[in-house]
Parts: sequence; structure tokens; C-alpha cells
Amino acid sequence: MTQRFFFTEFQWSTIEAHHDDDDEIIKFQVRCFGAEFEIQYRPQNLSLSPCLLKQHHSSLAIMRANEVRDNRDREKALEEIHRLKKLFEELMVKLAPNPLPSTDYLSDYLYAPLLILEAKAEAQDSTIIHPHFKGEFPRQIRLPAGQGMSTRDDSLLKSMKCSSSRQVRLISTSSDPEQHPCLRGPTKVIAENGTICYYKDLPPWLTPLGRLRRGRPWIHIEIPAAIAAKKLRPDIRICQLHSVIVDDDCEVLQHWFVATKKEIVAKWENDGFDIRTPEQYADLSHSKKRLVGMLLHYIENKGTLEEIAPWSDCLDKSRRRWAAELEGLVGELHAAGLVWGDVKPSNVLVDRDDRLWLIDLEGSYTPGWVDEANRDSQEGDLQGVKRIKEWLAKWSEKPC
Repeated sequence: MTQRFFFTEFQWSTIEAHHDDDDEIIKFQVRCFGAEFEIQYRPQNLSLSPCLLKQHHSSLAIMRANEVRDNRDREKALEEIHRLKKLFEELMVKLAPNPLPSTDYLSDYLYAPLLILEAKAEAQDSTIIHPHFKGEFPRQIRLPAGQGMSTRDDSLLKSMKCSSSRQVRLISTSSDPEQHPCLRGPTKVIAENGTICYYKDLPPWLTPLGRLRRGRPWIHIEIPAAIAAKKLRPDIRICQLHSVIVDDDCEVLQHWFVATKKEIVAKWENDGFDIRTPEQYADLSHSKKRLVGMLLHYIENKGTLEEIAPWSDCLDKSRRRWAAELEGLVGELHAAGLVWGDVKPSNVLVDRDDRLWLIDLEGSYTPGWVDEANRDSQEGDLQGVKRIKEWLAKWSEKPC
């Protein structure tokens, strides 16, 4: 397999931003096997050349137009981003790992080194951007995936199987190297015991630790408890937890670059990072556990209800059957005292046998499907089910 580069995301200051340097940044991320690049266009690095600074403001205007206008503006924004990225392609090829490192495990994706590239003006009369490698983002000021855990949190997760991301193997679902999960992000994986699972990130705002610390239940603990108490049948068609991913920094971050205090101040302080990090962040032997994600038993599927139900090749009898199935599945959850939460067609999978499965049981709500006043309640579930049934009926009358 040869090295590949995949453009993952871009961002810029919003149209409401104040017009100082920090609010006029354009940056975007590119993944390759074994590393992640962040390319930054900052006005302070271009201010030496009035020509390049003017070009930067023109690029920013194109990005901002995308926020309030039509698809043509989005196309222009993407074209502009790809133009800005192209200037760095030669430098990325030079810096990309060669030979290729491991791409087999979840940890290879989660903890790839982050290399920062900058657009710079070399002289007052410069008309061409100089691509500059600023350095690898230091471990001390880089926030790894997941939410930090305390000693007490270990006991909160004791009823769940825990694995390290180093034990979870990635599955490539395509022969095209550019579709590799180390570039696109992992979904289908193999757990430590060989079970095929679906990987889901648990960013800090989604982890169950906050709920558990306050003594509140988490759905993925409640479901097996309800099955054990015979309140739910074991084969109910809902996504079920296999294990949670807990990583220890001293095991998975050994390869992250550790900078000296002098290097951090010289290179990174002016970029707005908090450089007052504890000394132990630079200690490779320092143990700090984080809840990173979870593995759900994989559901072989054709797609979501949102993707399948609208089309003319979907039979009306299937839509009517799905409406009844959906009502039945939610009724079973409610009879066990449980709540689905984020009820919407994109959170319903259609399996290979045309049966429905409920997914994304971690709560919250989506406006238009569940009212905010009914979020995380059985009333909200019933409201969402009613709206999905109406939505299915609409597509029966006038499919795509």
C-alpha cells in the first residue's frame, strides 16, 4: 500500500467574528497513513506582503459567503480550499511517514502525530505563499480523544467490559486505499475477542461519566440489566454495547512529541494555546486514563430508514410494516422503563432482512422530530414515532 492523503475538514472564522488576527484564520486538516496535517493561514504570517494579505482576505470572504448563500458558494469555498491546500502538497509528501507505519489498530487512527504547516510571506513583495513546517504539535498542549477519568470512575464502569484501542483492529470495507479507516475514520472494527463491532467516539459532551458521577443511569448499563431481569428480550432489535474503550496515556501516547518549555513558549504561545500545563504531561510514564469510545455489536444493514424509505423502489407495504415495527420496538423499551431519546429516521437501521433496528440510544433530541420540552422522555419518543409514521406515509403518497 502506498501513501495517500485525504482532506478531512476545514474551518474559518465565522461571519460574526471580530476582525482581529485570531478571527481571520483559515485552517484545514489532511490525513495520511501515520500522520495528520493541519494547514493554517494566519494573517500575522502574511502581513509582510500586502499582496498575500489581500489574497487571504479574499479567500476568507469566499468562505464566509458559503455560510449564508447557496450551493454555488459552497462549491466556490471548496475550490478555494483545494487551491490553498495544493500549495502544501509537496511539503506533505516530504513529511509523510515513509515507510508506512501500522494502520491496523484503532490506536493508529486516534493517536496519529499532528504536524502543523503554515502559509508564510517571505518578503514584502512576495506574491507566492511559502509553505512552512512549523513543527509537530507538542504532547503537553494537545488534547487527546475522550474524557479524563478519575480513580472513582473505574468503579463506575466496573459492570462493563473495557478494552484499549490498541486491542481493536480496523476493518477496511473497500479495496480502495483512499477509503481506508485510518484516513476516513473507523466504523466497522474487530474487538479483542473477535466480535465484529461498530466504533463510536465518546467526546467529552457525550460520555456517560457525567451521568454516572451524579448517580444517574446510562442506557447501555440499563439495557443488559433489563435483559437480565427479563424486562427486555435478549434479541430485541436495538443496538447493544459490547465494550467501552479506555486508554492510558502512558501506553498510547509514547510516540507523541514532547517539547521543552522554551520550545513551547517560542513556537506556540502566540497561537493562543494555554502553555501552563502540569509537568506530568511531559512525563511519558505518567498514567492518565481516558474514556475514548464504545464498541456496539455490529448490525449488518442496507442503510438507515432516512436513506431507504423515500425512494420509489421502496414498497408501500414495507413502509406500513416499518411503522408498526417502530411502534412495537419503542413500546418494548417503554415497558422496560427505558427511553430511546434521539428519535428520527436516521437513527433507525434497516437490516439485510428488511427489519428495523433502533440505534443511537444515548439521548438528546433533534428539532423537528422531538420537541425540546419532551427531550429524553417517553413522551418525546412517542412524539418522534408519530412524526416518523407521518413521514413514512408522506413518502408512500409521493416517493422520490
